[in-house]
Amino acid sequence: MGYKSETIADVLPRINSTFFLPALQREFVWTADQICVLFDSLMRRYPISSFLFWQVPVEARDDVEAYEFLHTVRESRNRAQLVSVHGNHDLTFVLDGQQRLTTLLVGLKGRYVERKKKIGKGAKTLVAKKLYLNLLHDGMTPDPEGDIYYDFEFYDCEPTLLRGNSYWFEVGRILNVSSTPDLDALVDRQIKAIRDVRPLPSQEASVVKHNLTRLYGAIWVDEVISYHTEIDSDHERILEIFVRANSGGTVLSKSDLLLSTLTLHWGAENAREEINGFVDVLNDQLTRKNRLNKDFVMKSCLVLLNLPVAYRVSSFTRDTCTRIKNRWDDIREAIRRAVDAANAFGIDESTLTSANALIPVAYYLYQHPTLTLRGESAIEVINATRVRRWLLSALLNRVFGGSSDSMLTKLRDALEINHRTNGDFPIAALDDAVREAGRIAASSQDAVENVLRTTYGDSTCFLALSLLYDDRNWGTIDFSIDHLFAQDVFKGSAAPAHLKELRDDFENLALVIGSENSGKREVPLHKWLATRSPEYKKRHLIPTDKSLWHIERYEDFLIERRKLLRARLQQVFSSEGEIA
Repeated sequence: MGYKSETIADVLPRINSTFFLPALQREFVWTADQICVLFDSLMRRYPISSFLFWQVPVEARDDVEAYEFLHTVRESRNRAQLVSVHGNHDLTFVLDGQQRLTTLLVGLKGRYVERKKKIGKGAKTLVAKKLYLNLLHDGMTPDPEGDIYYDFEFYDCEPTLLRGNSYWFEVGRILNVSSTPDLDALVDRQIKAIRDVRPLPSQEASVVKHNLTRLYGAIWVDEVISYHTEIDSDHERILEIFVRANSGGTVLSKSDLLLSTLTLHWGAENAREEINGFVDVLNDQLTRKNRLNKDFVMKSCLVLLNLPVAYRVSSFTRDTCTRIKNRWDDIREAIRRAVDAANAFGIDESTLTSANALIPVAYYLYQHPTLTLRGESAIEVINATRVRRWLLSALLNRVFGGSSDSMLTKLRDALEINHRTNGDFPIAALDDAVREAGRIAASSQDAVENVLRTTYGDSTCFLALSLLYDDRNWGTIDFSIDHLFAQDVFKGSAAPAHLKELRDDFENLALVIGSENSGKREVPLHKWLATRSPEYKKRHLIPTDKSLWHIERYEDFLIERRKLLRARLQQVFSSEGEIA
C-alpha cells in the first residue's frame, strides 16, 4: 500500500476512535515550546514528515493492547492509558508519528499542564493551559532569532483579548469553521470584536484575516498528514518496522522496545504500568532516594533469567516475554532486595556511579531468595559484609565502564558456576572474572592505590572512606566526612601553600557518626585526640605517635596514616572478604 495524504480535520476525529497507540510506544515528551513550533510549521506550510500506521488484521486483534492518545499532557510522566477496543472493526495503530499526532490533539482539543513558576498562598501549583494564536502578530515577519513567524502561546484561562498589541484566539475554535463562508464570518466577527475596543487600521485587519485564513488552511485544506499503512499480521515484522521508523527521531531506548514487546505478550496484566510503578517504588519508597529507571529493571530481567544481555530485536520473542512474566514476582523481589541492601550500605542516587553494579547483587539474591543482607544471623552478616565490599570496589574501580554487557555476562557466569548452597557470596570468583576482562580486581594492589588517590569532594569519597569501617548500615545513620586536621588550620597566610594543597588528601579524612566530632573544629588535633579513647583512634586508624598530631608534622602524619590505610584496605580486599 502506497502513501496517502489527508487534512488534519480529516484525521483528528479518528484519533482514539480508530487510531490508537500500540504497546510499542514511548511517553509523550514534547515541551510546550515544541508544540508551538509544530503549529508554526503548519502555518508556514512546512512538511511535518510522514506517518506510519498499522491496520491491525482481524485475526491479530486479540493479541494486541491499545492505548489512548492523551488529550491532556504534563511536563513529565505522560503515560498513556490502556483502553478496550473490543468490537472495533477498523483498529489502526500509529507506529511512527505518535508524538506529532498527540501534539495536534493537545493543541486543538486538549491542554498542556505546567507547574506555576510563582505561586501565592492558596494558589494551585499546576495549571492546565490551552493553545492560543495572536491574531495581531504579523505571521509574515519572523521573530528576532528568525525561527518563529506565528505567535502561539499556552494560557490557563481566557487571556486578556487585547494586551498591548495582542489579540488571542483559541486555536481549537477553528474546528468549528468547516467552510469558506464560515471562515469569512469568523474573520468579520474577530475584526469587529477588536474594533469594538480600539481602532484597527486596514493593515492590521489584513493581518487578522491572513492569520485566520492560514490557520483554517492548515487544518481544513492542506493535506499535511502523509501516511503509509501496513497490513501485515506478523508481530515480529511490525516490531522491526517500528524500530527502523523510529531510529531517525528521538532515540528509542532498547528498554522501551523490550518493555513494549513485553506489554504486547503480558496478557491481562499491564506490564508497562507494573514496571513503571516498580521503578517509582525503587526510587521513592526504600531506605534512601535512588535514581534508577526502566533500563535498569529490564536489563536486570535479562541477566536474572540467563538470557542474552545485549538488547537485540531477535531476542524479544514471545518466549522471552513469557519467561519474564512468569518469574516477575521473584525478579522484582530480588531487585528490590539488592537496591535496599545498597541503600543500607549508604549507596544512593548521589553515590551510585553505575546502576549495572547492582545487577550481579540482584542475581546473587535471586539465587538465594531467603537472603536480605539486612538480617542479624551469621550468614546475613558475613555475606552483607562481602557484598558491600565487592560492590564498593566495583564502583570505585569503574568495573562497568565501557562494554558493561560483556562484564555483566562474565559476572553472571561466575555467580552461576560458583553458586553455593550455603549462600556464600563468591568474591574470589567474581574477582577472577573482573581480572580476565582486563579491569581492576578488588584483590589487586591497583584497587588499593585507587582508593588512596581519592580526595575530598570526589563523587566516590564516601564509598572509599566507608571501606575502612566494618559498619554496614551507613544508610540508616547520620554521618559526615571529617577533616582530621580541620580545614580552618589551612586558611590564612600563615599556612604554607604546599600544605594547603594536601588538605583534602584521603589520609586526612574520616567518616564520623552523628555528633562524634562535635566541638572538634575549634580544637587543635593533638589536643582533641588526647581526649579520645583508644577505640576511637583505632577505629579511625590514627597513628599512635603523638608527635605526628601537630600541624608542623602534617606531611609525616599523612605518610604514616597512609601506611595504616593501605594495610586496612589490603585486609578488606582479601580474597573472600572475611570480617576483620
